[in-house]
Amino acid sequence: MRDERIIQLKQGLTTAFINQNTLSNLAYKPQFVSNNYKEGRKVISSIEDELLSCEEFAISVAFITVGGITPLLQTLRELEQRNIPGKILTTDYLTFSDPKALRILANFTNIELKMFVTENAKEGFHTKGYIFKKEEMYRIIVGSSNMTLSALTTNREWNTKIVSTEQGEYTQNVVAEFEQLWNAQQSLSFEQFIEAYTNVYTKNKIIQRQKEIAKQAEVPAFDVYRLQPNSMQVGFINNLRRIYESGEDRALLISATGERGIFVTGGRNPGFTRVSEAWS
Repeated sequence: MRDERIIQLKQGLTTAFINQNTLSNLAYKPQFVSNNYKEGRKVISSIEDELLSCEEFAISVAFITVGGITPLLQTLRELEQRNIPGKILTTDYLTFSDPKALRILANFTNIELKMFVTENAKEGFHTKGYIFKKEEMYRIIVGSSNMTLSALTTNREWNTKIVSTEQGEYTQNVVAEFEQLWNAQQSLSFEQFIEAYTNVYTKNKIIQRQKEIAKQAEVPAFDVYRLQPNSMQVGFINNLRRIYESGEDRALLISATGERGIFVTGGRNPGFTRVSEAWS
């Protein structure tokens, strides 16, 4: 590595961590990466800049959505044309990642996509890291931003971009962690996971919609909710009334209506005002 880059890297570290008034090259300075609409800052801008200047990249995020990758598609197409290799690792954690987004990413010829299956690993997966390499230099963004539209553009997110040589301890630890997760038995290729994951994702979405509908539905008050007898029960009540009026004080009903039991209350009142059903 040229001595000039080492000097610039040290100056950048001094500015970031010792004295902000130290002059340094922005390209070699650690930075706080966040969304701030008042200052025109977006996490996605930093990611785009690094993608366009890198020679290879690796991304590990818990959640990926269509909205999160759509603003990056033009950049990713350019990388595909330039044959810049990339690895993207996501997870089935909370079944949040959108299969549509995963299919889009898998269609890029320069991108290899894997999913870390947390059920098999018996542990959660909540990483948010973006690794970019050019020559012997790494630029790594680690923090809170998943590949969702809100995380990359509007949410209050805290990330740090570190610039390091490939011999740096921080970089070696991050890269080693990524490779360990990437090569784990729980990390499945796109072809291995997509069908099963899509099925689970679809079922969970249906359940979510049903829960939302149930929350919005008005629950009837108990005092206004009354069971209405069906035709068989009405016939039974009429017959029971005739038996009672003929002087009998007992009656037996044998019903073939499945597992239901019918209870008629009213004491000696010939109106038999209450009828209820129970499942035995």
